[in-house]
Amino acid sequence: MQRRTFNKLIGLGTVGGFRGWAEAHPQPQSPQTGPPPLKWPEGVYRRLLVDTHVPDWDPQLMARFDPADYVRTIAQAGFQSLMQYANSHVGLCLWQTKVGQPHANMKGRDYFGEVLEECRKRGLHATTYYTLIYDNWAYEKHPDWRIVSLGDDEQLRPLRKRYGTVCPNSPYRAHAKACLEELVGNYEFESIFLDMTFWSDVCYCSHCTERFWREYGAEPPHIVDWDDPVWRNFQKARQAWMLDFGKAMTQTIKAVRPITVNHQFSLVFSPWTVGQPLEIAQACDFVGGDFYGGPAQHSLVCKTYYGLTRSLPFEFHTSRTRNLNDHVTIKPIEEIRIESFVATLHSAALMLIDGINPDGSLNKSVYEFLGKLNAQRAVFEPYLGGELQADVAIYYDKESMYNPEVNRVPVGRLSYEVSDNLPHRDAVIGSARLLREGHIPFGVVTNANLDKLKKYRAVIVPSVFEMTAGQAAMFRKFVEDGGVLIASGVSSLDRSSSAGPKYLLEDVLGVRYKGKLGTVYTYLTPKDPELAKIIWPQDHLTFKGPMVHGEALPSAKILATVTLPFVEPEVGSAVGSHFASIHSNPPALLPGTNPAIVVNSYGKGRAVWVAAPIEIGPETVNARLVRSLIKSALPGPYKFEADTHPAVEMTLFHQGSKRRMLAGLLNIQQQLPAIPVGATVRVQVPSGKQATRVFVLPESKAIPFEKNGPYVQFRLEPFEALAMALVEYA
Repeated sequence: MQRRTFNKLIGLGTVGGFRGWAEAHPQPQSPQTGPPPLKWPEGVYRRLLVDTHVPDWDPQLMARFDPADYVRTIAQAGFQSLMQYANSHVGLCLWQTKVGQPHANMKGRDYFGEVLEECRKRGLHATTYYTLIYDNWAYEKHPDWRIVSLGDDEQLRPLRKRYGTVCPNSPYRAHAKACLEELVGNYEFESIFLDMTFWSDVCYCSHCTERFWREYGAEPPHIVDWDDPVWRNFQKARQAWMLDFGKAMTQTIKAVRPITVNHQFSLVFSPWTVGQPLEIAQACDFVGGDFYGGPAQHSLVCKTYYGLTRSLPFEFHTSRTRNLNDHVTIKPIEEIRIESFVATLHSAALMLIDGINPDGSLNKSVYEFLGKLNAQRAVFEPYLGGELQADVAIYYDKESMYNPEVNRVPVGRLSYEVSDNLPHRDAVIGSARLLREGHIPFGVVTNANLDKLKKYRAVIVPSVFEMTAGQAAMFRKFVEDGGVLIASGVSSLDRSSSAGPKYLLEDVLGVRYKGKLGTVYTYLTPKDPELAKIIWPQDHLTFKGPMVHGEALPSAKILATVTLPFVEPEVGSAVGSHFASIHSNPPALLPGTNPAIVVNSYGKGRAVWVAAPIEIGPETVNARLVRSLIKSALPGPYKFEADTHPAVEMTLFHQGSKRRMLAGLLNIQQQLPAIPVGATVRVQVPSGKQATRVFVLPESKAIPFEKNGPYVQFRLEPFEALAMALVEYA
């Protein structure tokens, strides 16, 4: 399934062609007989899913499907596992079923079972795809099961009419459970992926209406109003219902056989409309999902998955085509290689997605191509794993995935353009970008795993609209114990306070909330000389939007103030002028006095408050300013440092049982083929230990290293894509 808006936000540019790297590396050979050589899921990094959403209305559809040739082609390309479709969004079953609707063109055969048998012969781990909610057969045959929405956006999404979706609160729930019981009970496979466990729309069917009345004693509201307790309860109910449905499906499977289960988790950064809470990870043995937005997006997703998964490796999906709407166009090898190496960089399993031809055949040339890609990835796999090392956490709050400015809007008038205008997500993305490009070690914590905050030395809380008193207490304890908190905008604001809106972390931030300043343009003006040097030669920093009107507490130090435009941007016209400049809205001649950046000590730690989420801005000066605030509040040494191009991302994993550190650097230049770049890397080994050897991978070639203060320092020669090195210690 395509996630288009998040992809657009941080997708990367065009790429060039393959330049012969793969030819220099032999392709791994898949075993032809015997059991899989690796235990599932550990060590199984090369995974494949072949989309098979094919109906049966024409006898040619799936008519050429040959399970033996199909599996042989996949195995010879070096894949270690195959996820075989049991059903699809069409709603037809590819297994011999007495509960569901068989695909007519199987003509009595058991495509699913035949593929599993061929996987056993070829030594492939057999896993299963099963779609929930998106089910055209159920939608057509059972109109009372359908999701009932208030809007019709087929003009915005013309392909949407192909998808029939049914409500998990309807009798469909019992049907899905019966199908899964039959499938898992009659076939042996190692894992199952449950796709589409989310709401396609805000549903107002009779089943949802009755359940909401039963649980909350009210009619489901038709107006999106984040200040209305009934609307908030409805959104809370939608999330709870989907989580309950997902857990019920997992429990159904586990009651039959204890295989691994995971649900589609590509909605992790999607807006409130999908109604899938982060807690769906509790129904997954490991998390996974598909994304198409390029390496920067994939990197942020991987760090989020790492924090949420219950076991490793987690699973990252992306397609060999540009996206799932394009059946033919293959990403150039250099592009798909970088995307694949994002998974390698994070010690993740990569699930590549192909699409079956309508007649059931595969494009075999594609598998020659993918075999070369698998060869490039395989050589690094023996060295993967460990604990991600990071100093800074970005806090991502799924409950803040809405725009408070889009309020009191009828549900039926929502468009994806409106509901995907998400300031908190933009601030998370901006924070990840400035940390990645600054080579500051970071990870992600969320509202579903905030207890992991203690692993970090600092946390960025970017434009968070929703924070509970309990969460605020955890952040307060973090700072009190010596941590650093960097908060922007309205983060921790309690809008429902009886005394008026108030920061839950007022004492920690050193700022009292007073309201808003400005409208479409405001300016941040340094008061501190060091900050002035950071933004030089500018004298102000522009923010497109209002800033928080704050009042600094006596304990706090003001580093910058808010300056408003010389004239309000809304004022001025061709008649009478009354503007300062016809094209722009320059700042007032004298700086304002209201705080824009405040530093406050609290307990053993400190907090930095910024009046607006300036981390959203794509400008270099914004990133430079935020990085300077982080480094000033959180002096080194960090887990690692890297002197290299900003396009190079670095990760570090500690493999304690093997007494080594795995350093990975990925060159994600937007314009490909990438220009090779080198790096000087500094890594901290555990306290009291000494580095004994550093060698580059996959050649295991020892390289010189030296001690540089608290670090082990070494030099990596210029690389086009991925460079990895192991630091052994004793």
